[in-house]
Amino acid sequence: MTKILAIDTTLGACSAAIVADRKVLATKKEVRARGHVERLLPMIEEVQKEAGIELADVNYIAATIGPGTFAGVRVGLSTAKGLGLALNKPLISVTSLEAIVSEFCAFNPDFVGKVAVAIDARRGEVYLQQFSVSEGTYTPLDAAEALPIENASRRLGDELITALGSGASLVFDYTGLEMEQYHNPSAEYVGICALSKIDDAQSCHEVSPLYLRAPDAIRPAPLKMVVVDER
Repeated sequence: MTKILAIDTTLGACSAAIVADRKVLATKKEVRARGHVERLLPMIEEVQKEAGIELADVNYIAATIGPGTFAGVRVGLSTAKGLGLALNKPLISVTSLEAIVSEFCAFNPDFVGKVAVAIDARRGEVYLQQFSVSEGTYTPLDAAEALPIENASRRLGDELITALGSGASLVFDYTGLEMEQYHNPSAEYVGICALSKIDDAQSCHEVSPLYLRAPDAIRPAPLKMVVVDER
């Protein structure tokens, strides 16, 4: 039985789950704008105890690598890497967009059609990716990008499409299935998604965050030394 510890802190929630062969043994999720770093490790301990297994018994660690907030992506991925090194477990990377469409597939197993996931990236932009969904499985139709809202709207055109994510109402005149349920990834669906990506598992040193644009923070300019003549 393949057991996966899955975690997510990329956006406005913190979650952890233990998944074994598509069965969710334990999961916890809290919607929060901050405090991911303080809550994540206790949450991992809680799901581990609820699942009744030791962390050493998991086969893989799955984590969302972005897109998302700069700090949130770093918190989740750093924790996953630390646990991976300590437990000698490989990591499986899942994007936040994949996790959201994976949840949609789980709740809509008979759906066949095109799905767009749009996450509000602030500054008048969205993180956007399109998927073809067919009876519980999904296939990416393009690469994830950070786009100005007007560019995203033009890319999708007038085609009637199912829209998910916190940025869906920014891109579309209608909201489709844009609901809070699909605003933040959930660790249980990160884990389920990871089961289909086991062949892509990597060592902790090989996994990198997915940043689709530069961080908002700007490195301060170096200080200039001023010599004062006190004569």
